[in-house]
Amino acid sequence: MKYATWFIVAFVTLMRGFAAWKLPLTGDEAYYWEWAKHISLGYADHPPMVAYLIFPLDWVTANPLYVRLGFLICGVVATLAAAATAKRITGDERAGMVTALAMTLAPMLSVGFVLATPDGPLMAFWALCLYLTVRASQTHARRDYVLLGAALAFALLSKMFAWALVAGIVAWSLAPQRRYLWREGLALSFAIAAVLYAPFVAWNAEHHWDSFVFAVQQRHVDEPRWYRPFSYLLANAGAYSPGLWIAALLVLVRPRNALVAWTSIPLSALLIVLNFHERVELHWFFGPYVSLAVGMGVAFEELSHRARVLWATAGAVPAAVLIPFLFLAAAFPGQLYSQFRATGSTLRNSGPFEIFTYWPLAQDVRRMADANDAVVVTDGYGFSSQMDFEAGIPPVVIGYAHQGQEARHWYDAAMHPRRILFVDKEALVKVPGQPKTYPGRDDFNERLHMACGHVKDGPNLEYSYTDPTGHTVPARTYFLTWCEDPRPNAIRILRWEDGDRSRTAAK
Repeated sequence: MKYATWFIVAFVTLMRGFAAWKLPLTGDEAYYWEWAKHISLGYADHPPMVAYLIFPLDWVTANPLYVRLGFLICGVVATLAAAATAKRITGDERAGMVTALAMTLAPMLSVGFVLATPDGPLMAFWALCLYLTVRASQTHARRDYVLLGAALAFALLSKMFAWALVAGIVAWSLAPQRRYLWREGLALSFAIAAVLYAPFVAWNAEHHWDSFVFAVQQRHVDEPRWYRPFSYLLANAGAYSPGLWIAALLVLVRPRNALVAWTSIPLSALLIVLNFHERVELHWFFGPYVSLAVGMGVAFEELSHRARVLWATAGAVPAAVLIPFLFLAAAFPGQLYSQFRATGSTLRNSGPFEIFTYWPLAQDVRRMADANDAVVVTDGYGFSSQMDFEAGIPPVVIGYAHQGQEARHWYDAAMHPRRILFVDKEALVKVPGQPKTYPGRDDFNERLHMACGHVKDGPNLEYSYTDPTGHTVPARTYFLTWCEDPRPNAIRILRWEDGDRSRTAAK
């Protein structure tokens, strides 16, 4: 079992690397890459760890694999740390191997460890915190408490959900039989974490607490539905694979370990209940799942031989089917599109498919801008950053108040172009009889006319994508608009800044 386990871990890691190499950069990843080019103590959306992981190779634009390399490493770290935690709790190597498989075979986790997002470092440092907490409580070594403090800070600097991990460790340590850990070194751990986290807090204090406002308020939209918690649990069964998800829920009900319980149950319960109020994304469950994967390893040792065989089969077989499908979909999206069409279903030529059209679009837009002494603007920070990654187009973003304010520092404010080229995925003005131009962008049309003397339609560019199997995704249309005779403060007008934030368009 030992060699088979680590062979599976190594094989899936290689497959993740293949997907990271083949899949074009997404808009969010390009935005985080842009952060790494402008390194800071904090950013508008998330803590800065995602940018710090990209920073060593932020100069690379040839292949997204280099942007994602640090996140692939996070997958290895998270798997090994979670496995080591289960092994230390039980004293049995088999528990660690079960946890390693639970971390490796869940398809959704491969998404988190392939894409350059805050989820990869969150899971890596979450697992390290669990391991170092258990290790420090067993070894009583001051070094382990120091390392735990650093891991706590890095988890907090990865994503705000790490506060649930911190709260869980605190709650676990307050049990009467573990309170001595505070005198032994746990207080030192939290002191170190506070010192390392302080610069991020200071940055937020100077920037209207943007990161905290985004996490607590901006990303939450009131959409109450009584049935959504049930659909969320069902969707997670597909994302994490049915067998592993059922096992995770069983651990959630009976964790068998206090640290696993405190670091998984509160946040899991909150996310499930929150579904009544709003849409909760599948990857928000990443942190609790790491703890539950450790719990699976712990629980496995208490099962009978027959129960182990049944659980291993139910957990591994569906995951083994879903994992290859996930990687093939990343490499051959045209094939996936054709399969959906064959079943009578439809997939919009947007979302994950549009990333395959960004490179040719960026090249054409760059040539048009250079030939016309124009600056390129978009309505979204991810889209604008994508064009920068693909063709070195300086990111000029209009709309999006907080992100737009942040991106304002990414270009030369003294720039006075002869023209402005606005690129969007939607038509600026709706044309009767042409449904693809609906509903139009009246807000941006008004703003462009305020910024320039003349506004005229540019070409509509269509791009398709054919994967290596020969399957083609239908064309994606992009709408271009020329803004002639821009005023001296045209860029500022287009940004809708300062007191005019209320008019920012919401996508």
